[in-house]
Amino acid sequence: MVRHVDVPGVGDPRRFGYAQAVTAGGLLYISGQLGIDEDYQPVSDSFDEQAYRALENVRRVLSAAGGGFEHLVSMTIYLTDMRTAPRFFEIRREILGDTLVSSTAVAVSGLPLPNLQVEVQCVALAPSHPAA
Repeated sequence: MVRHVDVPGVGDPRRFGYAQAVTAGGLLYISGQLGIDEDYQPVSDSFDEQAYRALENVRRVLSAAGGGFEHLVSMTIYLTDMRTAPRFFEIRREILGDTLVSSTAVAVSGLPLPNLQVEVQCVALAPSHPAA
C-alpha cells in the first residue's frame, strides 16, 4: 500500500505534482528538501541557513509521518558547489548527533529556484503509524 504524507509548514507540493513523502514497502521516501519556506521561497542566500532549513524540513516530514531522524536510512545531498560539502557535513553532525546514515553527495549545476545551494533527499524506515 502506498500512502502520501502531508506535511504542515513545509508547503503544498501538489501544485507541482508531487508529494513531500510517500510510504511504500516499509520505507518512507522523502522528496528533496530545500532551504525554502512554506511559500517555496528561499529562506536566505546563506548556505548555512539553507542547509539548516533543508534538514529542518526533513525533520518536519519525518515528524508528520510519525518518526524522527532515528528512522533515516540514507541521505543524498545535492550541492551547487562541492566546496560547501564539509560545512554541510558539520551541520548534519550537529543536527543528527549520533545518528548515522548511508550518504552520497552530488554536485549539480542548479536547483529548482535561483540562489538555492543545497537539496536533501532521504529514505527512512516508515514509522509503524504513518500519516495518510
